[in-house]
Amino acid sequence: MIRPRDLLLSLTLAALPASAFATNLGEVTAEDYYGAAYFKQALEHPQVQKVGDRKKQVAVVAKDLKWQPKKLEAALEKVEGLSGEPIELAKGALKGGFEGSRVKGRVLDVLINDQEPKHVVVYVRWQASAGKDIVKEAATIASVVAKEAPLVSTLSLAAIHPKAAADSKDAVWSGKIGAQQMGRIQAGRIDDYADRLYKNLFEGVESKPF
Repeated sequence: MIRPRDLLLSLTLAALPASAFATNLGEVTAEDYYGAAYFKQALEHPQVQKVGDRKKQVAVVAKDLKWQPKKLEAALEKVEGLSGEPIELAKGALKGGFEGSRVKGRVLDVLINDQEPKHVVVYVRWQASAGKDIVKEAATIASVVAKEAPLVSTLSLAAIHPKAAADSKDAVWSGKIGAQQMGRIQAGRIDDYADRLYKNLFEGVESKPF
């Protein structure tokens, strides 16, 4: 039997717009972020401003993007439903994700470049633990990025020597990996697949013996 209090709560929630519910950053894709950023920038254009009505503005910008209006509206709902600025939320989410992984306490830099919203790049520098674990650690970082901040298109990585000073820029291993490849990494299978499969997902790898 439905109690009056529960019914009232259900009706209240049903009456709220979709944007009233907070979005999880893990739901915001690179395409969502690009669409929202494009729309925000377009609002500064006189031709879009004079349209006035939000629905019409979405239609105008969607046409410029060669998107369907519903697709742009869905992206806007996700991004505008976040509890803060996407890039700052991404930094916090990544740092938290790293602290719960094998690289805990050894991630030194997490820098995000979104100057080109269509292609957000994250740079991560960490202190390696041992040469034999480099790929496992790189794969772990990539897995965290894919899960916590899917708005990222490319991850650039650099590992410094275990005994190097924390501010060292002399990398003993570096490489990059794209979003699609990051998504192929299974966190629970890193120990099994890192050196056999996942190492091939990284591009432009440079390494030094240590």
